Amino acid sequence: MNATRAALCAAGDRVVLLDGEGRTRTGAQLVDRVDRLAGALTERGLAGDRVGIWSANSLATIEAHLAVEWIGGTRVPVDPNASPAEAARTWEAAGVRGVLVDVERAQAAGPRALVHDDEFPASGPPRFPTPDIPPERTALLYPRAVDGGRLLAVPISYANWEATMAANTALYRGGGYGPGFGPDEHFLTVQQVMHGTGLVGTFPFLRMGLPQTVLRRFNADAVLEVIRAGTVTATMVVTTMLTRLLEAAAQRPGGLGALRRLLYGGAPLPPADLERAARTFPDVLVQIYGRLEGGWPLTVLDQADHRAIAAGDRRRAGSCGRPVTELRLRPNGEVCVRSDMVVAEYADPDGWCSLGDLGRLDGGYLHLEGRLDRMINTGYHVYPQEIESAIRRIPGVAEALVRGEPDGDRGTAVVAHLVGRDGVRPDDLVEEVDSALRAAFAHYKVPRRYHVADRLPAT
Repeated sequence: MNATRAALCAAGDRVVLLDGEGRTRTGAQLVDRVDRLAGALTERGLAGDRVGIWSANSLATIEAHLAVEWIGGTRVPVDPNASPAEAARTWEAAGVRGVLVDVERAQAAGPRALVHDDEFPASGPPRFPTPDIPPERTALLYPRAVDGGRLLAVPISYANWEATMAANTALYRGGGYGPGFGPDEHFLTVQQVMHGTGLVGTFPFLRMGLPQTVLRRFNADAVLEVIRAGTVTATMVVTTMLTRLLEAAAQRPGGLGALRRLLYGGAPLPPADLERAARTFPDVLVQIYGRLEGGWPLTVLDQADHRAIAAGDRRRAGSCGRPVTELRLRPNGEVCVRSDMVVAEYADPDGWCSLGDLGRLDGGYLHLEGRLDRMINTGYHVYPQEIESAIRRIPGVAEALVRGEPDGDRGTAVVAHLVGRDGVRPDDLVEEVDSALRAAFAHYKVPRRYHVADRLPAT
């Protein structure tokens, strides 16, 4: 039997999902709704096929992810903040044959869409999980960029997915994410489930039959309120969200309820800011580093490390932790990993996966020192070529360069350098480019700053 379904069946009448609007699902209710959604997908001829998912966090969104797994299909999620044009480009490049959406996005999604929402669930004859799914089949096709009609995506196989679930449940139960893991555990999902939180929290907790609360979107004040209510023991945020939580906590001092594990990652945090975070949130911070092609997580900087950082240990403050999987550095300093989480398409014949990150090991701790490519890491990965291609199609633009630059609030920001055509005023050019990009991409891909000059800066 599917491991998640077995755990939910065992949960029975115990609540395993809650949201911020008072909705709940017991284990039995969740199984029934996923079975019926899987039946609706099967009736549409989508069993074993690629299915897009475009919806904001909700109980129904989690059901959508599970239902595609039930039918042995491939999830192709699109960030809920993406524009309709970006979503359509992704689905066309990925070759999806159907799309699951919430009510909010139904009209923009087009005729392929099947609405599955908390209030309007799709339902068909119950369909139990497909047995004996080929382990090499893609379970999650995670889109990174579409450039020139070509999809850059990470094909996480069913075997990779199982390895990731196993690695994270072991880290929770075995103390790798902190001591004291018990039957009272409760996860809080605040990042959109298609991203890292799904791999390290949302779906591992379902796999363990443990409860979680799902917030529709991240809001620092709302997250603090839920944590301080006293039930949540674990959550996961990206670094920019951690920074906002620090700001909210400074404005509204108070405790952290039952919280034991505040996982964060996605981008580096300057040592001084990390010291402040470790003092503000004592005994709960856990930094994780991973890459979709190599696994989540690959290293862990645990609560004991953060206590040392709070006391002034700058060596650990500049690190992303100690490896929890097989890891080595190439002669040029590139980080490589090997485990069952590694995506085959990114692996060498000997199973090692090169991540593109440069690093060094110091006393068993990994320190990251840049990238071999131009990928921008803001907590979410942004590929400059995709944004540059869109900018160059705008009539007033002669040249464009997009890159990551230091940012006091976010660590790294997406910045666009523009050269306009003759006669185009700089302010008009920036307004035109920004408007076009906001209509074409999710907000995290849109540059935070623009610079217009006679020539591009050296790369």
